[in-house]
Amino acid sequence: MHPSSSSSSAAHPPDGTQPSSKPPPPAAPAMGYPANAAPNPNPNSNTAYYAAAPPPAANGNGTAAFGVAYPYPAPPPQHHHHPPPPPQHPYHHQYHNPYHAPPPPPPTCLRRLLALVVAAFLLLGAGTFIVWLLLRPRAPAFSLATLSLSRVAYSPANSNLSAAFDASFLAENPNAKLTVSYSSLLASVALAPSSPIAVTSLPPFVQAPRSNTALPFRLQVDGAYVGPDEAAPLKSGANGGTMEVQVRLTAVAVFDRGGWRTRRRVMRVICEDVPVTFRGKNATDAKFDGPPRRCEVYL
Repeated sequence: MHPSSSSSSAAHPPDGTQPSSKPPPPAAPAMGYPANAAPNPNPNSNTAYYAAAPPPAANGNGTAAFGVAYPYPAPPPQHHHHPPPPPQHPYHHQYHNPYHAPPPPPPTCLRRLLALVVAAFLLLGAGTFIVWLLLRPRAPAFSLATLSLSRVAYSPANSNLSAAFDASFLAENPNAKLTVSYSSLLASVALAPSSPIAVTSLPPFVQAPRSNTALPFRLQVDGAYVGPDEAAPLKSGANGGTMEVQVRLTAVAVFDRGGWRTRRRVMRVICEDVPVTFRGKNATDAKFDGPPRRCEVYL
């Protein structure tokens, strides 16, 4: 045996065969995207990116140069997907009843009827407002024309008063097109801003446009209680002085013009601090002297 021949045959394979090269090592993982490489024009292609530059050719011994980057496949295209909704709580399940259908919408005829009713109310309100603007209802005016006291008797022992009050109101309707109807009239008299000491009712009446109406009435006081403070001006007036009286009137007024009428309104007429003068010392009569006194009207 010739060792040299065996080694030579191992080093030099037979003719017709190429010397086997050592397979290249597996590609190392890339550490980043290319620093200066141009962007890939087609993101859906499988073109490889390089970390720094394309790898150089392998050395003569079949190994790659040290410190160079290896290609890796391009990342897949990213698609924006919305995250799925969070799962519902296992104890909160919506109960669905297949036999319970939602209520049907109202029928067309009902909706039309409702629209007609609303339109009718709007037209009625607009018509009333226009008529009110054209007629312009004005509150009536009241004045106290006369006031007199007779048979005045006051007992300081039990603070009782007896007297007769005769008064007369003058009502004026300033409206040129409206008639005023009065009902539920009550007249009262008081000696101070307190409860009245006498009340009487008056008959209802109707007042034509631009007209005046006199309302005479009589109030009888029999043993009405009058406190010391209220009786003080009465005592001084009975000695020939002057005392003040309050006369009031309440009523329900309605303005009318043909078929158009306003709603019922409560009217209050207040005549405050009306002076009455006694005729001499220990006189039992007193009278209001002066022109008609204008009263306050609240409507």
